[in-house]
Amino acid sequence: MNHLIKLIFGLFFLTHSIFAVATAREITLETKKINEAVHWTPEKVEVVPGETIKFIVKHDLEGGFDFHGFFIPVLNVTEQVTRHEPKIVEVMVPKNLKAGEYPIGCQFHPKHVKATLVVKKENKAKK
Repeated sequence: MNHLIKLIFGLFFLTHSIFAVATAREITLETKKINEAVHWTPEKVEVVPGETIKFIVKHDLEGGFDFHGFFIPVLNVTEQVTRHEPKIVEVMVPKNLKAGEYPIGCQFHPKHVKATLVVKKENKAKK
């Protein structure tokens, strides 16, 4: 009986680890007005290749445009964010994406100040 219980628990944990779903890391980006210009904040967002990101994108500025674009060309993200209606965008950073800096902007209002997606080198020392 003791061996049967160990076998059942072993199968449960093995199955659980095989089918475990990686949870997405949440990053909130929002519009802010700084010196009369609209910015995506934070200014820099750091990610690593292979990581799944859940962007929570908010536009709560009063006045001005009722919507803004959320545009990350390197991740094939093109969305519209409406005032007071947070947009959830989940995306996986490609494993082959080179380390570097890529723009996060508004495809509708190109004069708005962009944020930067900073792709770090994958840390291969982690196990």
